[in-house]
Amino acid sequence: MDENSLFHGLSFLCAASSIIAILFITVFVGMEGLKTFFEVSLDNLLSVRWAPYYGSYGIIPLIVGSLTVVAGALLISVPLGISSAVFITQFIPKNVHDIVKAIIEILAAIPSVVYGFIGLIFISPYLISLLNVPTGKIALNGMIILSLMVIPTITSISSEIMSSVPKDYIEASLALGATKWQTIRGVILPTSMPGMIASIILAFGRAIGETVAVLIVCGSVAKIPVGNIFLNPVYPLTAAIAMYMGEAVVGSTFYHVLYTLGLFLFIITFAATTLADFIIAKYTKALRRIVI
Repeated sequence: MDENSLFHGLSFLCAASSIIAILFITVFVGMEGLKTFFEVSLDNLLSVRWAPYYGSYGIIPLIVGSLTVVAGALLISVPLGISSAVFITQFIPKNVHDIVKAIIEILAAIPSVVYGFIGLIFISPYLISLLNVPTGKIALNGMIILSLMVIPTITSISSEIMSSVPKDYIEASLALGATKWQTIRGVILPTSMPGMIASIILAFGRAIGETVAVLIVCGSVAKIPVGNIFLNPVYPLTAAIAMYMGEAVVGSTFYHVLYTLGLFLFIITFAATTLADFIIAKYTKALRRIVI
């Protein structure tokens, strides 16, 4: 067997193993999660009371908690991430560009538990002092921490997309008398829009699937926020799964409900990743046609 055949065989084996693993996870989580619908009424499941030890499995507060924190995180991270991408691609010298990109990649690789402790030890006391709240474990803390975690994702992907904008577009804009900022606003950003949208979708997928950090800083109160949503503790889906999975009796209704939450998250993250990959692939293909 020659080296090429061996390489192709190993590549196929690795790819097949990944596909089989994903299929196994999907089937297992799906089978366990779908059992909930045979054991718990839909009214119970869609109620606003989460008290699993008393037979109340309302997942609405958990969904609201996740969406609240993720939406707030994106409101913070999207402007900062895209602005950082513009700065990296348009304003810093080429020799510094690689260093900045390496730093961003390092930030993306920091474990989520580290971010969680940063929120607990540093941000939480500051929020208590600044906002005069009884605890720093509130939705705002989770939003800040999640935004720090997804900014590298948005920045990295958006900067790659902006770097792929045809130079002819930029040079034509400058030749027509446009300023640097006018070129960024009128050429680079509109051309990069599909890629930036894809980066935001991927950031959403990462944020909604984050577990340890939100478990540490969000307060774990399974109620729909009333009044100022930023200052209320919330209970994201992922935090509930991490908190209760070790306590739930295998095969119990509570156990199956937790798998239902996992199935819900799996579907959301899978859909977000697939959509983002589709947008990036379509955008890249369109750019290649333009360049050719």
